[in-house]
Amino acid sequence: MQEEAQMSKRSVLSTVAGLVGALLLAPLLPRLAFAGHESTVKEMIEKGDHAGLAEYYEKEAKEAHHKADGQKAMASEYLKKYPKNTYAKHCEKMEGALHDEAKQYEELARMHREAAKGGK
Repeated sequence: MQEEAQMSKRSVLSTVAGLVGALLLAPLLPRLAFAGHESTVKEMIEKGDHAGLAEYYEKEAKEAHHKADGQKAMASEYLKKYPKNTYAKHCEKMEGALHDEAKQYEELARMHREAAKGGK
């Protein structure tokens, strides 16, 4: 019985430790992910790989639109629970900013596609 209680405590402690660790590392993940892409983007720029850059920016645009859709859904959920609060407005602002970000990526992709075809 005492052995089971100790195992249960260990299980709870390891779960808590894992959650704390995840919470501490979570803010670093976007930076680490970008750092991984940054060298690839730099390489493509140095090589003049306009087709590769266009593809990369198209992917980034799709991801930004996807995140914007998530914010729109989140705003809807907030409105159901807190109809008179500003949580939903915050999500709507984030949605707009993400769509703007996507447009910038789409413009970069368009310019690189043009360059890949022999333009600038």
